Amino acid sequence: MHSYPGFGSRRSGKNSRRGSLDAVAGRAHAGRHTKDGATGAHLWLRMQMPTLLTTLRRSGRLPSIVVGLLVLAGLVGPLHLLMPARAKAHAVLPPVAVGTSFSPLRAANLGLDYQSAFKQLETMHFRVIRLSAYWNEVDAFGYGDLDWLTAEAERSGQPIVLSVGMKGVGWPEFYIPPAAFTGPTPAAGHDVTQDPGLRDAAMLFVENTVARYRHNRALYAWQIENEPFNRAGPSHWWISPSFVSDEIEATRSLDDRHRPVIVNAFGHFNLFFDQASNRDGLDLRSLLGFEGDSAEKESLSVLNQGDILGLDVYTGIGYQLMGGNHLSRAGSDWPEQIAHWRTVARAQGKQVWITEAQAEPWEASMTTYANPKSVSPAAIRTMFGALKDGGYNTILLWGSEYWLWRSASGDTQWIDTVQSILHSEARAPSLTLVT
Repeated sequence: MHSYPGFGSRRSGKNSRRGSLDAVAGRAHAGRHTKDGATGAHLWLRMQMPTLLTTLRRSGRLPSIVVGLLVLAGLVGPLHLLMPARAKAHAVLPPVAVGTSFSPLRAANLGLDYQSAFKQLETMHFRVIRLSAYWNEVDAFGYGDLDWLTAEAERSGQPIVLSVGMKGVGWPEFYIPPAAFTGPTPAAGHDVTQDPGLRDAAMLFVENTVARYRHNRALYAWQIENEPFNRAGPSHWWISPSFVSDEIEATRSLDDRHRPVIVNAFGHFNLFFDQASNRDGLDLRSLLGFEGDSAEKESLSVLNQGDILGLDVYTGIGYQLMGGNHLSRAGSDWPEQIAHWRTVARAQGKQVWITEAQAEPWEASMTTYANPKSVSPAAIRTMFGALKDGGYNTILLWGSEYWLWRSASGDTQWIDTVQSILHSEARAPSLTLVT
């Protein structure tokens, strides 16, 4: 998803079928453990305060009165981190439609045959499988792999979601053919769509892809870009809301079956990780515990009623810092934060899915990839239960290629856990496909 100097990403799938296994695990991002209190966050903020203030003063983005508020925040700490966790509802909850994502690039990087792997997922009876059109792969090799996947899904009756755009599912996030840039490469941390030639080329790719698959009877929804409003990838780029709106409009105009559109965002992890992910950087309102500008808000702003806000939720992230491997856990307030966006979206007449629920490791290095510290099969079950308790009725588990790889290596506990979840939710209704 996001990558910052000194840190890597949770996902794999280098834009080559010969990518190294290191790309699969990725390296992860900085973040602090917030469960044990605001002490760590408080200390971090106090240590970083001089640098933050100097940077913001020089940029002219922070008036002096706000500087005072920021100092106050550093002294008292983010109070919202001390709030108790939300109590679980006691109502009987309906079964959840369980889905997953699949990338032939990630499968190949783990030594799996992508066609056999996809067929194995089909036998597990996920309610939906999310696929991605990788622009640079299509530019170099054509649509062959995606043609096979979509045709196989249609043959078997497996509902799918197709992600289209310049930003695909999996690291390195942006799958842009080098020739698509017509001007200087956008600076790190900036809107990648500042290049007008790139915008035109990306729009053409979206239109061609939508036109190619719009009559597929297994296609349930289009996802436009992947986490477009979060900074991500080696260059920490993001995509402007106006361009995403144009992509959505183009998709709707070509799809006479009027499928719903999904726009997703990387959900709340902890205070400082969120600030690093935010396309505008430091958000004082969020820092003080109030609702600020966010990828979730931007995503909702480009969706219509009946469309789907996707939230990507992770609770354990490994990262490298000062030559060492470290692990950060999500703040204890993560269920409340995503519940907030569920409430906001539903009030606007929009659906909410969990488009990624962490079900594979996000390690600091490959040394622990087969014996991970960031997540376990038991943790997958715990997170799924928390999301179900939160009222989410469609949850896509992230990590299908990892479960299949571990199973092929003789360790079935990961795929057994997923199978157990699928069995417990077997009564969930199937998605209604547009005919």
